Amino acid sequence: MNPLQTTSYAVTVSLGLLFWALEGLLPFFKGRRRRGKHASLNLSIAGLNLLVLLPSGILMALVLHEANSLWPGIRGLDIPPLAQTALVLAGIDLWMYAWHRMNHKNDFLWRFHSVHHSDPDLDVTTAWRFHIMKILFSETLRYPVFILLGAGIGDLVLYTMLMTPVIEFHHSNIRIPSGADRLLRVIIPTPLMHRLHHSTIRAEHDSNYGSMLSIWDRMFGSFQLKENIGQMPLGLINESGPGQQRLTALLTRPFRN
Repeated sequence: MNPLQTTSYAVTVSLGLLFWALEGLLPFFKGRRRRGKHASLNLSIAGLNLLVLLPSGILMALVLHEANSLWPGIRGLDIPPLAQTALVLAGIDLWMYAWHRMNHKNDFLWRFHSVHHSDPDLDVTTAWRFHIMKILFSETLRYPVFILLGAGIGDLVLYTMLMTPVIEFHHSNIRIPSGADRLLRVIIPTPLMHRLHHSTIRAEHDSNYGSMLSIWDRMFGSFQLKENIGQMPLGLINESGPGQQRLTALLTRPFRN
């Protein structure tokens, strides 16, 4: 593991713990109980996903090393290295936006992505609640995208290190001043934006798909905002019962519905 990867993991864990602590001190949705049990469920799903992510990361490093020597992509442009990196990172984030949107529009993909949306208690741990098949699809389809961009493993690690805190932040159940949210959402998706994305109403949760940058939603007409969302219900209708919020139920959900 190189220093950049070590830093990326440290940032992910440290900020995840910080956001979880802040949710207890400054919650937007108040009165939630059994936060530990909820976190345990979502982190159990995340732990299972490591069965895909760890070998995929090793394979990705090998594939990109070989691919970069054959096709430089953006890295072959006659522009400063910093500009190359910025374009590669923007390209990766645009793909993340497009892939997320596809998961909402395609019925087959939605079966697996809906496990993420079935969480009625949105918080920082929801950022890691994805069905293992969704992870497998995501990991597989990004190979040609990264190769086309000319992204190296360093670019991927850097993107992960920048994107992960943003995803943890916009999933978090933290009450922040409206002015701060307004300023931040010019650049990144904010908690107010992403809470609407987790609304039980289909017309609302089919919006605000951005991962790291909010510009894609504005460019492609998927930006929505509702300033006064109050204590709006989150998740999926009729999916919040204790029987549906178990590990086995979530893993089998795509094959039952």
